[in-house]
Amino acid sequence: MDEREGDAIPEGAVVVGIGNSDRDAETLTWAGNSAQRSGSPLHILHAHDLSAELAAIDPVAGNPISLGPDGDLGNEGLLQETLTAARERWPELSVTGSEPFVRPEQALIDASVGARLIVVGAARATALQRLGLGRPSLAAAMHAECPVVIVPQGSRADADGGIVVAIDGSSHSAAAAERAFWIADLRKAPLIAITTWNVEVVDGMVVTTPGTDAWNATEAKYRAVVDPIVEPLREAHPDVEATVEVLRGSPAKVLAERSTDAGLIVMGTRGRGGFRGMLLGSVSQQVLETASCPVMLVHSPSA
Repeated sequence: MDEREGDAIPEGAVVVGIGNSDRDAETLTWAGNSAQRSGSPLHILHAHDLSAELAAIDPVAGNPISLGPDGDLGNEGLLQETLTAARERWPELSVTGSEPFVRPEQALIDASVGARLIVVGAARATALQRLGLGRPSLAAAMHAECPVVIVPQGSRADADGGIVVAIDGSSHSAAAAERAFWIADLRKAPLIAITTWNVEVVDGMVVTTPGTDAWNATEAKYRAVVDPIVEPLREAHPDVEATVEVLRGSPAKVLAERSTDAGLIVMGTRGRGGFRGMLLGSVSQQVLETASCPVMLVHSPSA
């Protein structure tokens, strides 16, 4: 790494991406508090996409290229200002930073190789309050090799709510459950493991009425998928107050509703890192677009 790009990313760091936006403060707060709880280094990443910065120059107006003291492009004061603020706020943390000259999404993916966690923000994009996942956030969510947290604009940066984890019986959701229990234990927060169902047919009839034998049998069927994942984690984390909920409805809608009072939603997704990774599933993307609280995607190797 070129020395002017800053410090090397420490192994096991919580890496937060900043971009001179109004979302940087809440994203940094979430990342710094996470690093403090886990005892991890905090690394602040401000990538410079030279092609985008050059394209932003208005040749008609004759806007000059802003150069830093070393002849660099971009907002040269942003990283140092953010580092100073972070070191004052979390004096016990090891706080480093870097400014690689590469597209932000590539910088985040590269950083994920040795990081504990990547933290990025997402803006509210429409009047309906859906999230517009920018290119860096979406790319990190899709391709990072470590867990990624998306912090929605306007969400509480360190919410007190419980940890909600989505479980569907897959190895990906099992990896998410393992991380969710670890976080709940660290935060001393309650954990809710959720699985959903939509349409079920029992004895030739669509299940519609709560409390009936068919409804209870359906819930028992889905609970049997969750329990083998949750029970060993209960034993490993005896201090975590964990409950299992089997809910009728689409997974994305149920999780979006739960995000209004949750501290964090944890979901599993496949991927092998870099641009070889799998695309996000429709449920993951819908949750990322509609959640009110931070969402963590836990990557597990694809089969």
